Amino acid sequence: CEAFSTYPRTYDLLHAWNVLSDVEKKGCSLEDLLIEMDRILRPTGFIIVRDRKPTIDFIKKYIPALHWESVSESPSEEESEGETVLLIQKRMWQSGESFKDSM
Repeated sequence: CEAFSTYPRTYDLLHAWNVLSDVEKKGCSLEDLLIEMDRILRPTGFIIVRDRKPTIDFIKKYIPALHWESVSESPSEEESEGETVLLIQKRMWQSGESFKDSM
C-alpha cells in the first residue's frame, strides 16, 4: 500500500466502484485508503462510492472524523448485486473555537 503519486495535483472528484471491497484482498487496510482519498481530494470535492452495503456502512463510520458529509445514499439500479451508491462531499475544514482559545 503506497501513497498515490499526485504531485502537484489534487482532485475535485473521486469515483470508487467496488475498489474499497477489494482493497483488503491486496493486503491494504480500508482505513489507509480512506485517508489517502482524503489527502488527494480538494476541500468541497466529491467522492462517489458504489460498493456492497457492509462496506458503505464501514465508510460511514469514518465520515465525521474525516470532515466529510454524506450527501446522498441510494441502492444501485442493479439490486441483485446488493450494491449501494454513496455520495460524499469533503467539507472545508476550519479550526474550532476551542483551538483559538488555547493559543
